[in-house]
Amino acid sequence: MDPDRAAPGELAILLEHYRDMLSHYGSEAGMRVARKHVGWYSKGLAGSGEFRAAINRIANPAAVIEAIRAFYCPLAERQAA
Repeated sequence: MDPDRAAPGELAILLEHYRDMLSHYGSEAGMRVARKHVGWYSKGLAGSGEFRAAINRIANPAAVIEAIRAFYCPLAERQAA
């Protein structure tokens, strides 16, 4: 698996999926459910293990979104180059 792969639009899809889970389950339960999904999206990407560990420690939904963006944006920039 290519550790720099991130399908075009994957960030947008992941963020939409994350927000949908928060909306459906509520913030607390939604964050717990979303953690495994975030892990599945990022599996195999460079730095994904550390990213997943960090996501699992964050208790604020907005901070999770920022962490997702911080992880995916550099991947997208490398692909665009």
